[in-house]
Amino acid sequence: MGMRIWLAALSAALTLGACGLPGTSSTTSASAGNPAPAFDLVGVDGARHSLSSFRGRVVVLNFWATWCIPCRAEMPDLEHEARIHSGGPVAIVGVDWKESAAQVTDFTSSLGVSYPMLLDSDGQVYARYRVAALPTTFIIDARGSLLKSRVGIASRDEVEAEIKAAQHS
Repeated sequence: MGMRIWLAALSAALTLGACGLPGTSSTTSASAGNPAPAFDLVGVDGARHSLSSFRGRVVVLNFWATWCIPCRAEMPDLEHEARIHSGGPVAIVGVDWKESAAQVTDFTSSLGVSYPMLLDSDGQVYARYRVAALPTTFIIDARGSLLKSRVGIASRDEVEAEIKAAQHS
């Protein structure tokens, strides 16, 4: 019986393409056209990373967690984009929700993910961006303005189209 419930939950998560976060409301995420909320987080690499350090580049800011099945499904496409745009005018950046560096490193290493992974250990950045479900992704233009937000999984083609639109904004 427990397995049936787990499979039903898995099926629903994959169908809906997002996992809800405990203790969050269903209000919409940060608004397009406004400056992206600033952050300064430690990455799994031990270094501090701020939004301003990516200024001049389009940023695909992906909020996720290791327990989120749709997040895992989306990561190979984000990794593909990170490799295509490596060293260029686009940065793919992951922000993990309240998990340890060891958990995130083990998880991302098993998937071959190389783009920066930041740790929001207290959930403050999630709150600033008003993230209520995972994955949630924000497209930020080179000037630091929010262009688009998306809840749920996007295909590789959709991510590439979002990047191209941001480069031409």
